[in-house]
Amino acid sequence: MKIPFTNLDLKLISRQTPRTKGAAGVGYDAVASDRTRRTLGLMAGIMASADRHLTKTNLGRLREMCRAHDRQGSLFSGLLDRAQDNIFGANFDFIPNTGDTELNKKAKDYITARMEKEVCDATGVRDFAEIAKTGIRAIWNDGDFLLTKRKDGSVLAFEADQVETPSGIGKGGKRIVLGVEMNDVNRHTAYWVKQRRTRGDYGMTGIAEGSTRVPGQYALLPAYRKRFNQTRGVPFLAAALSFYDRTNNYLDYESLAAELNAMMGYKIKKTPTEADPAGGADNDDTASTYDKLQKIEPGMIFELLPGEDVDMIGTQRPGENFEPYIVTCCRIIGVAVGFPLELMMLDFSKTNYSSARASLGEARRMFRGWQKFSQNQICLPWYRWQMSRAVATGLLPARPEVFSARCQWPAWEYIDPLKEAKGNQLAISNYTKTPSQCIREIGGEPDEVYEEIRTDKEKIEALGLKYPSADNSDKDNQKNKEDEDEE
Repeated sequence: MKIPFTNLDLKLISRQTPRTKGAAGVGYDAVASDRTRRTLGLMAGIMASADRHLTKTNLGRLREMCRAHDRQGSLFSGLLDRAQDNIFGANFDFIPNTGDTELNKKAKDYITARMEKEVCDATGVRDFAEIAKTGIRAIWNDGDFLLTKRKDGSVLAFEADQVETPSGIGKGGKRIVLGVEMNDVNRHTAYWVKQRRTRGDYGMTGIAEGSTRVPGQYALLPAYRKRFNQTRGVPFLAAALSFYDRTNNYLDYESLAAELNAMMGYKIKKTPTEADPAGGADNDDTASTYDKLQKIEPGMIFELLPGEDVDMIGTQRPGENFEPYIVTCCRIIGVAVGFPLELMMLDFSKTNYSSARASLGEARRMFRGWQKFSQNQICLPWYRWQMSRAVATGLLPARPEVFSARCQWPAWEYIDPLKEAKGNQLAISNYTKTPSQCIREIGGEPDEVYEEIRTDKEKIEALGLKYPSADNSDKDNQKNKEDEDEE
């Protein structure tokens, strides 16, 4: 039984050294060693800054717990996969918006070439879309990551734990917190990166490991921050980590129990007789010493001794409360990350059109928020850097509108295409939506669609055919209805 927190404990804490007192119980419950994980600092009245809650040790443990679940947790890993697919999708792209069609084409051709992995990634492994998608996963698991800009226009990515304060640095008046060098108003002026060079199949043998200072203008540190004075990012999944950890353990234990139950264990039970030792005849305990265990091979046939019987060992696992409990847990986890139950479990069997639309609508608000985050902290800063290089080399004119662009995000499928189409048509007629907006919502580029419509219309009319339109469609529908009424 856990002894409650007493006044004596408070007196003992007050006698600790200032350093120990300031660090006691500060941090996230998920990284605490005790089962209940109740923050001691809260009960002792200890106040702490954002950076104190994200010490190197706490932050490292949070990252590794998230990474471990991402490696081997089906629900955790699937949640991240669905987030990546909905935020970036398979067709992420930049759409220049200079107001000049010819300039748009030149900018598009240039940025498309710069997005290729051979010129975008210093390692030559990922194109820009893949770097951005992996970056979002790093922010959900690690809290942040670092992109350094190189002279050849490529970028080199570093994981969060590689941004670290070197030993002996910061004594000369520099203010460095967890590898981030800052000025007196907390603006990031430089980053200290630990460059790891290893060899061997598993990278276990280090060749060299040194720290490099990267000036702030040559790096991007996209980070998820929840407080004003927070220097480094906190894993987005940290809030749900403690509860998910317990849910995952419950799933593991119940699955193991069900697996053991499926092994069909048998017990040979002997009925006591008068010839047995005194008291044995009155012993009806099935777990008594009169029960004998014997290994039974598949298809085995054997003869039992007089008074023996075979009884199957089994338990009803998982129990009848297994599914309701897991569903409730998934709902609680979903609240922390913005995922409705249907999207987490990929199960829409218990929904109708309205409830499915409401669930997906809430999820898409969360995805749009992360799209805005990615646009402002990763995509457009990289795009503008590439445009500035194009202007400097004379490939594009030195005009302010060259830097104007938008990101093309994935299109979300209609829940009911007919209802959505009619809704868009009504919105356009009421001037609450534009045709271009409707095209963008399904992942298209208006200029390309309009050009394709013009080309198709010319081809159709050149063949003496009638191009379909909304008016023609309405007339055809009306005629079909009149024909049905006559019949």
